[in-house]
Amino acid sequence: MTTTEQDKEAIIAIVREMADSMTGAQSTRHWASDVLWFDIPPFASRGVAPARKLFDDTFANFESCNVEILELDAKVNADMGIVCTVQSTNIVLKNGSTKHVMARQTDCFQRRENGWELIHQHASVPAGGEWDGKITTA
Repeated sequence: MTTTEQDKEAIIAIVREMADSMTGAQSTRHWASDVLWFDIPPFASRGVAPARKLFDDTFANFESCNVEILELDAKVNADMGIVCTVQSTNIVLKNGSTKHVMARQTDCFQRRENGWELIHQHASVPAGGEWDGKITTA
């Protein structure tokens, strides 16, 4: 039996591992087979296979991808866990051009027989202009 703090650490470690990945297999290693994914581009998928393919197609164009997690909030309640992050991503494409993306991501986990599995991920970028990544609290 694990403690809530150990469970939080486990799902945060998965999120950090996904942020460091550069292949579809790495990105989806902890995903449930029936995962529901809402990506930043106009794309949504059910199941790991379409997500893995999109990751591989996208990463094939990257020379590098550096993700910095600026904000992180994790909650665990029994067999459910959620990690919400604000991420700053610097991308260098193989053609030499660069991109910067500020994104918000919510990762929903369920403890299943193989451990914590991602059952839903929703990534988004703010619409309507640049955002500094700050979360308003008051």
